[in-house]
Amino acid sequence: MQMVQRAFVLCAVLLLAACATTTETHSTWQTKTGEPRPAFEHLFVIVLAESPVTSAVVEKEVGKSLAKRDVKATLSSDSLGGESQKAEQYRSHVEAAVKESGADGVMVVSLLKVEERDEYVPPQVDYLPMTSAPMYLGYGPYVGYSYSAVYQPGYYQNATDYYLQTQLYNVASKKPVWQAQSRSMNPYSLNAGAEGYAKSVIGQLDRDGGLKR
Repeated sequence: MQMVQRAFVLCAVLLLAACATTTETHSTWQTKTGEPRPAFEHLFVIVLAESPVTSAVVEKEVGKSLAKRDVKATLSSDSLGGESQKAEQYRSHVEAAVKESGADGVMVVSLLKVEERDEYVPPQVDYLPMTSAPMYLGYGPYVGYSYSAVYQPGYYQNATDYYLQTQLYNVASKKPVWQAQSRSMNPYSLNAGAEGYAKSVIGQLDRDGGLKR
């Protein structure tokens, strides 16, 4: 029974660790010296990707992160109905959708590159509580617990990093005003990677003063 409990807890710990996606973001304003930096309250979000599913998932997570900061988001995957990004009319349709949405800013996300690397996962020791007496002896012995160590040896694994570029345009001037590069490190899944990216890039935009509160 104790072995089953230990195995269950260990699997849960490893699963939670695997689901976590680390994303780092570096940003810069593209406004001229002395030019006021805009703060946006409604962003039209466009994710340029090979798959419309990928675009929709990432846009949805960006929308969630913006909503937590009381900033409205219009997603291209919703307003354009999954229209092909390779179509000749796509640009004009985007411009029309942005105008109709009333957004004051347009966020365009694109993939810069995909990079594979070998990642070393160091050894890990987990200490799991073990009951100190058989169950039939009553509750008394369970007041104290002993601990057993479960050792996971270190190993190498193949990791894939995704580099994304985020460009923010001012609708009024039609000019780029803010740019960021993000590195999403070995995401466990599309959803995990999208969530990590959205939290990182919107958090950075907020810290830079680009969101109206």
